[in-house]
Amino acid sequence: MNIRSLLLPLLLLALAGARAQTNLIPNPDFSDSKNPLQSWRTAFPYESWYVDNVNYVKPSNQLGRSCAVVELPPGVAGNQGGKIESAFIKAEPGATYRVEIDCMTWDFSAKLHAETWTHDPRPVPKPDKFCVPAAADHPALIMCFRAQIPDPPGGSKKWTTISREFTVPETVTVAGEDQKPEYLSLKAVVYAATPNGGKSYFTHFRLYRIK
Repeated sequence: MNIRSLLLPLLLLALAGARAQTNLIPNPDFSDSKNPLQSWRTAFPYESWYVDNVNYVKPSNQLGRSCAVVELPPGVAGNQGGKIESAFIKAEPGATYRVEIDCMTWDFSAKLHAETWTHDPRPVPKPDKFCVPAAADHPALIMCFRAQIPDPPGGSKKWTTISREFTVPETVTVAGEDQKPEYLSLKAVVYAATPNGGKSYFTHFRLYRIK
């Protein structure tokens, strides 16, 4: 057998494996030494329910792991809750991804999402959680697909890894026209049917393209 014909398939397999193991989320475990929340979105002044959210999210360390804590004062968890969102990552239409998030919900419950975005052809004057205003690294965006990740156990005092796979649509329809999905992001939302304050912890957000 020609040695070149043998090596080529092995090289392709190695490259595919390397791609599958590349975590696309920057600063996934909040370990940046200068700014542990670097690349994470915590301020949402354009969302009426989350105008104070930036005050609730802080870097932390729990059970020996660097993480982010969503610490809600009394009256917030049972109303709007709190959240943390990753940076926007370039999406590949039609590609399949695997998402994994380590959670320790502690006092509350949480909802986890992988969200797909495309440019908003008609930006609204008052953006919300489905429409994001333009920023230095992206145009005005509109959510076009959401993959809900299984719920982590509520009130848990230990780290749990939650995961799922999903496929980004090839095209989406926005304002009656077909567009390509352009960005992905991961989100953790903290909530509970309680007037009490409390905390939930998150770390090691992973997003892998698997095919």
